[in-house]
Order: sequence, then structure tokens, then C-alpha cells
Amino acid sequence: MDKLSNRTVVIIGFAIIIIGILLVSSNYLAGKKNKAYERVNISLYSENNGVTIDNTPKNIAAAGVEVSEDKKNSNYLGILKIDKIDLEQGFYDKGSELNNVDKSVTLLDPSDYPDKKNGNTILVAHSGSSYLGYFKHLWKLEKGDLASVVYKGKTYVYKIVNIYNDTKDGDVTIYRDKSKTTLTMITCTKDSDTEQTIYIAELQ
Repeated sequence: MDKLSNRTVVIIGFAIIIIGILLVSSNYLAGKKNKAYERVNISLYSENNGVTIDNTPKNIAAAGVEVSEDKKNSNYLGILKIDKIDLEQGFYDKGSELNNVDKSVTLLDPSDYPDKKNGNTILVAHSGSSYLGYFKHLWKLEKGDLASVVYKGKTYVYKIVNIYNDTKDGDVTIYRDKSKTTLTMITCTKDSDTEQTIYIAELQ
């Protein structure tokens, strides 16, 4: 009876260890898979010289072109690059079902596209330690640091001019110079559950 109990304890202990390893490694493996997928997508975007379809209904109707749902949801609208934190991540158009903070860097609805004079491109992403934490190293950025957006084959370079926090309550106040073309990046504030940090960058 004692031998059976010891064997059962060993089996249960071994099972717990295996489950623990699987849980810890699943996030790591998901991150690796996501990175590989990201490299392929960015490579394809680059090979096509950044030519993408602007999927806003207005432009599709104007062009008289019908675009399949698969086409809409598989192409990046642009690529965000920040060399200082080794970030290179694609983002989708506003109408794409992949344009969701739980799937990718997200282009907010009020955003303008990078080529609009005096417009504001607004990107948000998670900052946690999961593979979805695309903005987890944004806290390392300072005023004067550069970020770039590749859009329709052109690279737009921005310099960060302001960094500030706001209460995380579902709304965000963006303070920017409306006579400048800007990129705004928003994520949760490091080591805070109640605040979000806003990074304002101006086109150079």
C-alpha cells in the first residue's frame, strides 16, 4: 500500500512538473511563432515595395474595385519601426478584423493615414510580457528618439517630442501640435495598472 502511494505521489508530481513546463513554455513558443510569422509578412510587404490596398470603403468604391475579405485581412497597411528598441511590426487597416489590440499593433479609428498633411496616425498595442506585448519596450524611449512608418512604399520618419501619462479609463487625451504631421503611440504605463503612456512624435 505504501509503495502504491509513493508511486502515485511520484506520478502526480511528475505530471505537475510537465504541466508547469508546458504552461511556461507555451507563451515563449507562441512568441517565437509570432516572430517568424511577422518576419515573413514584413518580407512580403517589402518585396511588394509596400504597395497595399487602402481598404477604406470610400476608396474602394471610388476605384470601383472589389476586394475579397481574405485580401483585406492578410495585407499590412504599413510597418512601424523603432530601431532603439528593435521593434519592426506590421499593422493593418482600420477595416481589417486583424486590426485588434489582441491580435496586432492597432490603428485607431480616429487615425489619419501617414500621408495626410497635419494628420495624426494613432497606434496602440499591449505592453505586457506576452507575445502580444508589441509595445513592451516603449518605456525605454525618450524625447528625441526616432520612429518610422513605412506606408505605400514611402518611409515617414518621426521624432518623439512629448511623452506623458493619462488615466486608463477608456479615453485618452492627445496633446499635439495640429500644424504638424504626427505619429501617436499609446500603451499601458510600465509598472502601473491605472495609467497609460502617450508618445507624440512629429514628422521630420
